[in-house]
Amino acid sequence: MIYIETDRLILRDYKDSDLPIYQEMNKNFNVRRYFPDVLSDERSQLAFEHTRDILQRDGIGLFAVEEKSSGAFIGFVGLQYLVPYTKFDLDIMPCYEVGWRLHEPFWHQGYATEAAAAVLEYAKEKGINRIYSFTAKINLPSIRVMEKIQLKYIKDFMHPLVDEASLKLHVLYGGELQ
Repeated sequence: MIYIETDRLILRDYKDSDLPIYQEMNKNFNVRRYFPDVLSDERSQLAFEHTRDILQRDGIGLFAVEEKSSGAFIGFVGLQYLVPYTKFDLDIMPCYEVGWRLHEPFWHQGYATEAAAAVLEYAKEKGINRIYSFTAKINLPSIRVMEKIQLKYIKDFMHPLVDEASLKLHVLYGGELQ
């Protein structure tokens, strides 16, 4: 199913043929440099299946992103519903977070910003009125996307699930959807 279309992108359900690219993306060190580790094929497959199932069940989630011109699966952009749990509880939870991950060959083309902006419009249509996003403070590319989609800096925080010192400090951005 197609959920969102932009000038250059289709945000849709996942196809089985997306899995090998999803796995390749998640074991790429450059793609995962602001995460504690790269993912094995097995962990990627579990994440892929979980993400696909949530999207099919709820109609809101991390959408598969397809480049219109090539038909290529290029990554994902979408929403995650975050609820507090014993190991990680931000004072904003429960909330929706907008997030993205694109395969490296598709970086620096404005795709993350284009798709994320469209996801915010979709969220608004679904009655979601506030969105958050967070990342490691050193992840300047994602921070730029947050700012381009008009999210505002809220605060810094130490991510309790991240052990690596250079990644532990995170920034939280958010905004009202109007």
